[in-house]
Amino acid sequence: MPGILLPIGSIIVLGIVVIYRALYAGTPRRPPGPPQRFFGLFDHPVSNGAFAPRAFADLQKRYGPVISFYQGRTLVVVLGTFKAATDLLEKRGGTYSNRPRNIMGGELLAGNMRGVVMPYGKRWRNWRALMQAGLGIESSNNYKPVQTFESAFLLHDLLSEKDYKRNALHLRRYAVSVVFCVAYGKRIESLDDPLVLANLKAADAFIKLSTPGKYMVESMPILLKLPKLMQWFAKEPLRQRAVDTELYLLLLNNVRKQMEAGTARPSTARRALEKQGEFGLSDVETAYCVSAPFGAGLATVLSTLDVFLMAMLHHPEIMKKAQAEIDRVVGRDRLPQFDDAESLSYVKALVLETMRWRPTSPIGIPHSIISDDIYEGMHVPEGSTIIANAYAMSKDEEYFASPEEYIPDRYLEIMNSNPNGPQSTFFFGILWAFDVVPPKDEKGNEILPSTDDFVGGLTITPRPFGYLLKERGPDVRGVVLEEWRRASEDTFDWK
Repeated sequence: MPGILLPIGSIIVLGIVVIYRALYAGTPRRPPGPPQRFFGLFDHPVSNGAFAPRAFADLQKRYGPVISFYQGRTLVVVLGTFKAATDLLEKRGGTYSNRPRNIMGGELLAGNMRGVVMPYGKRWRNWRALMQAGLGIESSNNYKPVQTFESAFLLHDLLSEKDYKRNALHLRRYAVSVVFCVAYGKRIESLDDPLVLANLKAADAFIKLSTPGKYMVESMPILLKLPKLMQWFAKEPLRQRAVDTELYLLLLNNVRKQMEAGTARPSTARRALEKQGEFGLSDVETAYCVSAPFGAGLATVLSTLDVFLMAMLHHPEIMKKAQAEIDRVVGRDRLPQFDDAESLSYVKALVLETMRWRPTSPIGIPHSIISDDIYEGMHVPEGSTIIANAYAMSKDEEYFASPEEYIPDRYLEIMNSNPNGPQSTFFFGILWAFDVVPPKDEKGNEILPSTDDFVGGLTITPRPFGYLLKERGPDVRGVVLEEWRRASEDTFDWK
């Protein structure tokens, strides 16, 4: 009997192969990638603790610029070149405009009310329109005074600080206050402010719970069918969601009261309340919408500032070149202003290179495809998650010669012909006032941070490091103190 079963089994297997090939012979294959194991449940590159963007880049070196792998039943497609990202996310943006399902950070924590993880549809379009109303180019001009006076406060705090290990706290307060002013029209004078602590906890929870591949329920959504008491993974996000909702409504209602009293400063919240009826959003939806600058913007701002300081420690010659441009344009009797930016081409190129050299959002916000597509002979099925690997793109040698090198000059021609570009009184002010130098150990050796040691999830930042800020001359203290005095008078209404 066994002798008969073996050939019969072989014939059945051969028949299945023939039928499969006949049915799918003309179907393009998915983008190449590692083989699927155990139904894709544990195939995600971050499952083994690897740094996801680098893991993706390593796979792209092996399989090509567009790769794929399964996370549960969902195909994840990672784009590793500017060409692929432009072809799909821009030229075919309508097809790739959705967001993948985010159970932990999007559904359980935020009730699908955070725009960055919100499914594409009417609610998302209303969210985007509301954000553009509050953060568009016209509205952003309202926030330039905020950045100017906060920069003056920061320089004063750094100038007064005796312990260089506390510099990072002053940078954090600066970033928090700028973002809080943009969101709610309120200055932050201390990181111990209860509203700050609550917002930081909310932002950290969202980043943690939105990390791709970290939670089993993302690969096995059927777990949501379990009785509520058995959904162990839902307890933390639902508890935090109740706290977040109460916080965001409190902040929104504070601005509403200020509007009724005629004392509200320009902010995303004020603009959102003015437009709320037009878009038919509830108070809770509006409250979550205006929390976006703090939730999504703060981590990016802080990370970019840290990368800039790291770059200055490793490249003092580039710092000197930028300072020479600032001295030529601004002089030594005042701080740089936004109006100076048009003439600071090298400094703006330095800002762009900082963002390219070590991108702080290395995989951005994932997209999802709403219908089947074919790209360069590869099949991208409906519902696939699409990730643009900014980490790999920043090292694309087709666009960036010597991509590991920090070379602001690569952007100089663009900035010379473009009066706009990135503008930041932080970068301008720090370079005007200080030399950024490394501390030394007990033997007199410079302590330089690693340029590859980053921590975080969707947004990453350098592991904490030390740096000294040395005044660039005897004129610095007097100018900074005078600007600080003026800023103290100008900010009374923002408290």
